[in-house]
Amino acid sequence: MAGRREPLDEEQSALHDSWDTVLRTVGRVVLGTVLIWGVCSALRYGVHATSDTLLAFASGRSLWWAPLVLAGVLLLGGLLRGLLNRRPGWSDVASDGVNVALFNYHITYEDPADDPRPRYSRPAIRLALRKAVATLLTLGTGASGGLEGPVVLVGESLGAGVARITRARSEHTLRTCQLAGIAAAVGTLLNAPFAAALFALEVVYGNRIVYRKLAYCLLAGIIAYALNNRFLGFKPIFVAPPHPHTYTLGEYGLTALVAVAVSAPVALLFGLTMKHTRQVVERVSPVLRGAMGALCTILVAGGLYYGAGMDFRHVLGMGEYTIAQLLADAPGPLSLWWYLLLIVGGKLLTTGFTVQSGGSAGMLIPSMVLGGVSGAATAQMLASVTGTGPADVTVFVVVGIASALVAVVGVPLAAIALVLEVFGSAYGPPAVLACCVTYVLTLRLSVYNEQRREEAVAVEPVANACSTRS
Repeated sequence: MAGRREPLDEEQSALHDSWDTVLRTVGRVVLGTVLIWGVCSALRYGVHATSDTLLAFASGRSLWWAPLVLAGVLLLGGLLRGLLNRRPGWSDVASDGVNVALFNYHITYEDPADDPRPRYSRPAIRLALRKAVATLLTLGTGASGGLEGPVVLVGESLGAGVARITRARSEHTLRTCQLAGIAAAVGTLLNAPFAAALFALEVVYGNRIVYRKLAYCLLAGIIAYALNNRFLGFKPIFVAPPHPHTYTLGEYGLTALVAVAVSAPVALLFGLTMKHTRQVVERVSPVLRGAMGALCTILVAGGLYYGAGMDFRHVLGMGEYTIAQLLADAPGPLSLWWYLLLIVGGKLLTTGFTVQSGGSAGMLIPSMVLGGVSGAATAQMLASVTGTGPADVTVFVVVGIASALVAVVGVPLAAIALVLEVFGSAYGPPAVLACCVTYVLTLRLSVYNEQRREEAVAVEPVANACSTRS
C-alpha cells in the first residue's frame, strides 16, 4: 500500500532515532575515513616503494648476485616477524588479518545488551599500527600476498578506535564505524567505492545486505575515493583495453566454462595449499617460523627463476604486475598456457608459506591474480586444442578475477561491482554470469572461519532486503 511505513528493528531505531544520532554517526564515519585513508595510503606507498624496487632489481639479469640480496632481505624479514609474533599483542597481526577483523566485529553480537565494551576491551588503534608495521615487514621485503587483507583489520581497528575516542555508547554505532572503516580501507586501495562498500557488508554478513549500514559504507568509500583523486590522482588498480558491449552465445558459454574451470579448483587448491604449507612451517619453533616460511618461499621463487626464467614479480609481491602484463597482452612466455600454470602453482605456494608462517599478507589480491592467470591459461589451452585464437584473452582474465574472488572470499556483489568500476560496464555481462555460476558452485567454501552466515547473527532481526529497507 502506498505510504505504508515498515517498523524499524532495534538496530535501525538505535541508528536513526533522531537527526542528532545520524549527524553524530556521519561525523564519526567522516573522521574515521580520513584517518584510515591516511594510514592505508602511507602503508601502500611504503610497501610499493620497497617491494617493487627490490623485486625489479632481483629480476634483472645483469647482476648475478641480485637474487641473493632478495633472499637475504626475505630471510631477515621472516626472522624479525618471528621475533615480533612472540611478543604480547603481536600474534593478532600475524597472517591475513581478516579473521581477526571479523571476530572483532561479531563479538559485539555475543552480549544481548546494547554494550560496546566487549570490543572496546580489545586493542584498536595499537592493533592497527602493529598490523601496518607487520605488513611492511612482510610485503615490503618481497614476500607474496596482498594489501587488501591487512587493511581490512586496519580499517576495522581504526573505526572501532574512533568510536571509542568519540564515546559511542551503542554497539550499533560501533558496528557502523567498524564496517565503514573496512569500506574506507578497501576503497583506498581499490579506488572503487561501490565495490568496497559491498565488500564490507558481504564479508561480515555472508548472504545478506543491511541497507542502513550500506549508506554509511558508501559514504566512507566515496570520501576515500575523493581523497585519492584529490591528493594522489586517479590510478585504477587494473587497466583493461576497450571491449564491445555485445557478446555471442559462444562467448557466454566460454565465460561459464572459465567460471567452472577456475572457481572451485582455485578455492580448493587455496585451502589445500594453506593446510599443507602450515604443516611444513609448524615443524620448527614459533620464533623460526617466519624464517622457515621465507626460506620455502625463496626455494619456490628461485626454482622458477632459474628453471623457467620466471620474473620474481610473477610469484612474489602482490601480483598486480602479472595481471597488468596479461591485460596489456604483453608478448613473451605469458602467452604459453603451461607457463601460466607454473605461475598459479608458484603463487599458491609462496602465498601459503608467507601467510601460514605468520606473515602479514592478504589473500584477496592473490586470489584475483590466481583467477586472472587461470582464466588466461584456459584461453590459451582452448586455443591450442582448437587451433584458433581465443575470443578475447582479456575477457578470460576479467572473468577469472571475478570468479576467484567469489570462490575464495564469497563476495559476489562486490566482485561484480569491482568489474564494473575498474574494467568498465562492457565487461559486466560475462562477469555477472561467471559470478552467478561460481557462487552456486562454491557456496559452502570459505577461507575465513569467522565469516558468518545469516543464521549466525540472528540477534539482529534483519533477514532479507525487504526487512532491512525502510
